[in-house]
Amino acid sequence: MIEDSFEYKKGINIIIPTYKGEKYILKLLESLKNQTLDYNLFEAIIIINGERDSTEEIIKDFTSNNPNLNILLEFSPEGVSNARNHGISIANREYITFIDDDDYISPKFLEKMYEHSAPGRIVIGTFLDEDDKTGKIKKSYLSPPLFESKGIIKNPYNYMKDILVITTDKLIPTKAVKAVDFNPILKNGVDISYFAKLYSKFDFEFFIIDKEEKAVYFRLWRDNSISRQSTSYEFNITGRLNVIDDINKQFNNTHNPKKVQFLKELTVGQVSKMNLYLKENPNDLEKVSYDINKYKFKFFPYKYFNTDFNNLNKENNELIISYAFSPTNTTTSNVMAKRILKSEKNVDIIQASLDNLSKDYEFESLLNEFILNKTIIEMDFSIEWKNIKEFIIKGIDKLKNKNYKKIYSRCYYQHSHFLALEYKLLNKDVFWSAEFSDPTIYNFKGDEKTPPINDENYINKINSYLPDNLPKIQNNDSLNFICEYVSYVFADEIVFTNENQKEVMLDLFPHQEIREIVDKKYKINPHPTLDKKYYYLKEMGYEIDSSHVNFAYFGDIFGNRTLEDFINAFDTLDTALKDKFKLHIFTSNITFFEQILSSNVMKNTYLNPQIPFLEFLNLSTKFDCLIVNDTYTKNLFKVNPFLPSKIMDYIGSGRDIWAICDKNSPMDKMDIKYKSLIHDIDFNQYTLSKILLDKTNIKESDLKNSKNNLNDDIEYLQNRISELTVKIEELISVAEGEFNKNNLNLELIRSLKEENEKLKHENNEIINSNSWKIINKFKNKFR
Repeated sequence: MIEDSFEYKKGINIIIPTYKGEKYILKLLESLKNQTLDYNLFEAIIIINGERDSTEEIIKDFTSNNPNLNILLEFSPEGVSNARNHGISIANREYITFIDDDDYISPKFLEKMYEHSAPGRIVIGTFLDEDDKTGKIKKSYLSPPLFESKGIIKNPYNYMKDILVITTDKLIPTKAVKAVDFNPILKNGVDISYFAKLYSKFDFEFFIIDKEEKAVYFRLWRDNSISRQSTSYEFNITGRLNVIDDINKQFNNTHNPKKVQFLKELTVGQVSKMNLYLKENPNDLEKVSYDINKYKFKFFPYKYFNTDFNNLNKENNELIISYAFSPTNTTTSNVMAKRILKSEKNVDIIQASLDNLSKDYEFESLLNEFILNKTIIEMDFSIEWKNIKEFIIKGIDKLKNKNYKKIYSRCYYQHSHFLALEYKLLNKDVFWSAEFSDPTIYNFKGDEKTPPINDENYINKINSYLPDNLPKIQNNDSLNFICEYVSYVFADEIVFTNENQKEVMLDLFPHQEIREIVDKKYKINPHPTLDKKYYYLKEMGYEIDSSHVNFAYFGDIFGNRTLEDFINAFDTLDTALKDKFKLHIFTSNITFFEQILSSNVMKNTYLNPQIPFLEFLNLSTKFDCLIVNDTYTKNLFKVNPFLPSKIMDYIGSGRDIWAICDKNSPMDKMDIKYKSLIHDIDFNQYTLSKILLDKTNIKESDLKNSKNNLNDDIEYLQNRISELTVKIEELISVAEGEFNKNNLNLELIRSLKEENEKLKHENNEIINSNSWKIINKFKNKFR
């Protein structure tokens, strides 16, 4: 409903802004003179804006020679928006149409426009281009829907979105036009901004005049028009961001799904022009991303930003099965999400809600651009078979009427593979790709992870599908063994993240005939590294002291992935380097780091809580060096099968990396500038020193106190053990106080005390010994 109590005169106001229009304006005026509509039913408001030429004299001469035409000559400040706004402000007839000063209209244009007019309706004529150089008339890219349709259009925002956002070739109710202003700040995209606001504010009926009625708008096609400017930061970036800002403000004004989608598509159109600039100036990506961040857009189509549109939105009938998926904030969620972003494929997703785990909704909003249909199974997180079976049953119920050509499941959590198996058994022709992030049967300590499932009915069911030449699943087989086994047999493709992982998993699998099966259908697909644009989506204002070399460590410490290697390296630095670094740690367990870091390292360390994924990506670009460490697996596996997932994120940051590697691990085989080895104090200290020397003005000749003898090792390890002993005693005291409240866990306290006594004994052994044998023993223990 358009509310306006003003009584408008019958007919049409024609609003014509003109800037140096002397070359073209007379042709437009002649086309007004030739209109078949009664002169009393239209009035032209011509607004001269900006620098003058002879246009004013041409108009005055024409008006004096055609006194029957209603032509009003006005003036406004420079700019087409100022001119149009001024014309709108003085318009007093029922309807408004806009004509540019270098265009013209057919004789029946106004008559047919007015004939089909109605309150709440926008009438659209036929649209053609005239070549400025040859005078040839031809169809425009805007023309097809206007030639193919007539009458009321049922789905205009999808059917003819391009014609909807040009200012001309429309008859619009004046009450609506007056409710919205053209943005005078904009130098390009003015029409798009205006109509985004107009359509969000009002619900119109759209009517196309039959082409046979010859209501034609003729647009002059010139190579030097605004829309065909050469690329520049001002035109392609700053100008487009201003238009996107105007469009974004309209999301709060409409909840109509078709209009919301229309606004999103208008935004994508602006991004395409930004991409033209970035294609020519790829080094400006960070600058452009920073400018995007300043606007705090409610919607920005990062899916389309700095990429080839031709790679997007291809037909793809694929389902991703991921028990944990965004917004659930886990490593497996993020890796699966990165696979989708990297592939740039639209997919369906089925996942569990996992409301009892932390969430990252910002990352989810980015992913939603690639998710066609999201199916969420309401359930909390658990790794027990009961929870897995619930995921299978509920998942199959939701998928029962859906047919996919491909399904992709990723196992860190086994739920995904078990649901994929069930879908595969019901849909033989589907292509199932099953990814394993790590070995599943045995953990990083070499222990079997999971117990049997104790579900005889399920085991019998799966056994009935197994080929006769393969062993049957036994009741005492572990959950993870069953997960690996059924995936190896029934999946069409097995995905490992590295060759070591594949070798370990197949060597440890008890049925060696499986190796032949897997060898025929496996592929290696490392964790993905996202495109550079994703590192700048969330600008972080984290403070960094540029007078120091800044190291960062992201993540937690667990199992055989310890901190001791880089703590030892920082602790044993030459005195000339000790105060040249700052260490920034981002973790979900600050208390643990407070306990494990040495007092010397703590002086130069900033402990921060864990951060969402996009913030992590951005922060990773800001430090001088990023630290990553391997899981130690010596004597546990034939080769190290683990590859830290964050190493691939670090690579995308473009920053230097210090990788502390298990020898011949997947990470050790990578081309990384700074690498050292687990359990090698001297190598780690050398590598850290090299990083600091490379990044400061200190020269190797300036080093004063290099450690070269056994006594230095003994003294350092003695101090480190003493420090850890004190911390253990403090923790025992706290634990004892808490546990004694309920007289529980006394056995645990006694055990901790005994372990501490051992540490004290070992400390004394170091103090009283000069033996390399003893020192090497403790090197291995405390690294």
